[in-house]
Amino acid sequence: MISLTRSGPETISMKITDQIPEIRHKLSAWGSLISIDPESSLKKYGAARRLVFLQIHTEGESTHETYVSETPLEMLLASLINSRVANGVESIGVMPGYIMMRLMGDIERGILAIQKDLGGEIIDSRPFYRPDIPGTSSIIYFTPKSLAKPVQDYDIYHKSLLVSARSKVAILQYLSLRGIEYLGTALGTPDWNDVEIKICDSDKLFELHRQRLLTVIHGLQMGMVLEEKWEMERALSHRTLPVYMMKLYTPFDVHTIKKLAMGLEYNDNGQRFADFDVYYNDQKVSAFTVLSKFPGKTRNDIGLMNRNEVLKNINLDSMNELMRLEAEIERERKKRPREV
Repeated sequence: MISLTRSGPETISMKITDQIPEIRHKLSAWGSLISIDPESSLKKYGAARRLVFLQIHTEGESTHETYVSETPLEMLLASLINSRVANGVESIGVMPGYIMMRLMGDIERGILAIQKDLGGEIIDSRPFYRPDIPGTSSIIYFTPKSLAKPVQDYDIYHKSLLVSARSKVAILQYLSLRGIEYLGTALGTPDWNDVEIKICDSDKLFELHRQRLLTVIHGLQMGMVLEEKWEMERALSHRTLPVYMMKLYTPFDVHTIKKLAMGLEYNDNGQRFADFDVYYNDQKVSAFTVLSKFPGKTRNDIGLMNRNEVLKNINLDSMNELMRLEAEIERERKKRPREV
């Protein structure tokens, strides 16, 4: 499955002028004091975290602290009120809702399509910490990268959409229903591609290579698997060999899938240990288009480049699983004699 939206952390700012030790104690019981500023913490944390930006004002001096927790903000506020220390809180401000959306292709065209339907104002994406924007509003950020892991600052598009007419929950529900439509608009076509990936392995470790392919598809959020089945193909030696086919429904173009497939043909030692052939409209996708972009490079060079690109972009859990599967393949290969 491909995820197109993700919520950011719920966030409040709190200004205190009295009962400071008591309030800080409650905050420490609720979450953890962290040594990063609001701007950095908003970039780092996702929907599973809540943030409190604390401002402490005493005798003309002002200090700032940031707290993070998985516990709902309501539990903190209830604790402050029930402990009779809420009088030390001068003010609480609710930060706008933060939403990250994945778009590829012409991202600005996708943003304009969303703005047409949701309204709102296109603004600069920086800074992330925007106490000037009311908490009744939400900011939709955009990236072409997978949402399976934290998105780096440089991968966030420079324009965002500020929406005030709907709540963050309503926006997330709306985008979950129409996200694919907007992705199609950005890509320039409403259609996704049906691509077949066929696994050929002389060691017959099909299940482990199948798991590798699924791990990368899910880790990179490449699309949805529609079908899996066995097929028989005639090799150059005129023998009929089994291959395992996986049909992928994806917004990516076939050459992007071909690069991914070429990367999966190589292990961590740079050895080509399986074939991953790509078919589109019943035609085998040639590696020539990929190879022609790197004159002077061998197919192995380019395969390893594509492998490294895969490893760079998948999330940590998927990368660890890929390494585990490849280690298992290596163990199995050592156990059995290769066919002549």
